[in-house]
Amino acid sequence: MRLSSKVLAFFAVVNSIGSAFASDGSWKFGIEERGNPELRYSQKNKTVFYVGCGHAFGLHAVYPAAHKNAGEKATITIANANTRMTFKGEIEARHEDDPAGATHFAQYDLGYRRQDPNLYGARWKRLEARFLDLLDSGQPLTISTESGRYELPAVNVPDWKKRFKEKCV
Repeated sequence: MRLSSKVLAFFAVVNSIGSAFASDGSWKFGIEERGNPELRYSQKNKTVFYVGCGHAFGLHAVYPAAHKNAGEKATITIANANTRMTFKGEIEARHEDDPAGATHFAQYDLGYRRQDPNLYGARWKRLEARFLDLLDSGQPLTISTESGRYELPAVNVPDWKKRFKEKCV
């Protein structure tokens, strides 16, 4: 079977995006003006990956596959050498701090619905702890879908998880 030049070009772009993210960015932890914690990986002042806690627990990432439209359902997997977690969310309209040409994936409250009585309960807190442990593993992170992927370096911000959990109630 022969791959078309468009398919090969798409994979070349996804590959170059992943390489660029891994080689030219940095992790930062901060407390935004309302007192909410944020962990983000940015490249050239553009956010590639973000997790924050405030009104909701938000996960945002550059979607590593073909372009989708705002409002479409989407799934990403975040993994390191030992752990893999899959997140169902949706594509949001482009944010002003997104990299050029990127598609914006978002998921809130680790997939729980706002009306769910278990939101922020014991099961939710175990899921949150597993996710934060995945990010704090000291290992590179792979962000992937069935048709694309990129790698981010290990989070290298001292004590970010402790400070995040102190503010994220």
